Amino acid sequence: MSAESRMARYHFADEEPPQQQPELTTYQRRPALARWGAFLVLLLTITVGLKLTVFNATYTAGVVSRSTVGEKVINRLNNDLSDLGVTGSPVTTSVIQPYLAQGITQLYGQSTTTVDSTELTNAISAQASSAGVTASSALTTQVAKQAQKLVTQAFQTSAMQVAAARLQRARQLNFYILVATLLLLVVTAIYALSVHHFLGSLGPSLALGGVLTIVVGLVSWLGLPLVVTSTTGSVTALLTSIGHSSLGVIMFVGGAELILGLLVLLGHRTFRRS
Repeated sequence: MSAESRMARYHFADEEPPQQQPELTTYQRRPALARWGAFLVLLLTITVGLKLTVFNATYTAGVVSRSTVGEKVINRLNNDLSDLGVTGSPVTTSVIQPYLAQGITQLYGQSTTTVDSTELTNAISAQASSAGVTASSALTTQVAKQAQKLVTQAFQTSAMQVAAARLQRARQLNFYILVATLLLLVVTAIYALSVHHFLGSLGPSLALGGVLTIVVGLVSWLGLPLVVTSTTGSVTALLTSIGHSSLGVIMFVGGAELILGLLVLLGHRTFRRS
């Protein structure tokens, strides 16, 4: 055997066996899970948004107090006070709002509580004092009763009762959808955790869900006057005003979800690459 052959065998024996490269685990996308999550985000945003706005007596009372219905009640009370010597329109939207909230609560078929008339009493007493008139407790009690009477009359019309029946059915349906959505979200979250794709789906679900919420809210905003119809124009205008205010809140939340989803998506991609 030649010297060259012996040297080749010697170097071959010295060579280390090639190391096997570890298999790289590729990131598996799940677009179907993200789309399903976006749909659930859309349902959750709309149902929770409606529960906290349209179907919330306090929020709705704030909108009603700035509408023609609220203005009529406020003007009537201020006129009565003016006849009694208390001028300056002490009854404002914030003062009348608790009474309107009680009337709206009755429209929704819920039990009501006694309205706290402290703010109304203080407003009348302060205005009477500035005008040099003393507002007795009998006067403030009379005005408080008149406020409740006017609110009851405003919400006991036939057109308002028809709208109340529709609102009660819509409120019940919204509750059922909300409960179903929450249950589906829990099941979806458990599945996403089991396949190690919770954060990977959270960002796209929030971002796409936010976009869908904005689109659905905008379409509903434009089509609401065609859907909300009543026997009187004042009730239709009132329901439209409440609906527009609620949809504005829902679209704002959708925009926040879009931004949050993009941040989560960016953070997840950065963490995955590092």
